[in-house]
Amino acid sequence: MKKKAIPMLLTLFFASVSMAHEGHDKSPGTMAAPHGGIVQGTSHIYLELVTKSDGVQVYPFDHEMKPVATKDVKLEGTVALPKKGKAESVKFTTEGDAFVAKVDAKGAHRYSLDLAVTHGGKKEKVKFNVEPQ
Repeated sequence: MKKKAIPMLLTLFFASVSMAHEGHDKSPGTMAAPHGGIVQGTSHIYLELVTKSDGVQVYPFDHEMKPVATKDVKLEGTVALPKKGKAESVKFTTEGDAFVAKVDAKGAHRYSLDLAVTHGGKKEKVKFNVEPQ
């Protein structure tokens, strides 16, 4: 009887622990990116970065992963290439529900994209490591 009780108690314990975390998985690393990109979050907004052959697209989302209108968001960015001394400014335009920027990686395999996002009167920063296509 004791040999059967211990495995049963352990099973019940681990089942209750795993259920206690249910619904708390809305962090950028566990969400499916709607456009197949990379999601980074701030305390008030998520940004999805999609790389293209000639630049990037950035889609803003709220914490329920519903699109946020680009007119309600201000986005500024800089690109730091590995062999360049200083970061270069990136100009974003809007196309539909995304911010779009042309980025010339100049043959680099990877670069950093630092974004300053303003939404709801709050300005925060997000950093993406980008591998161009």
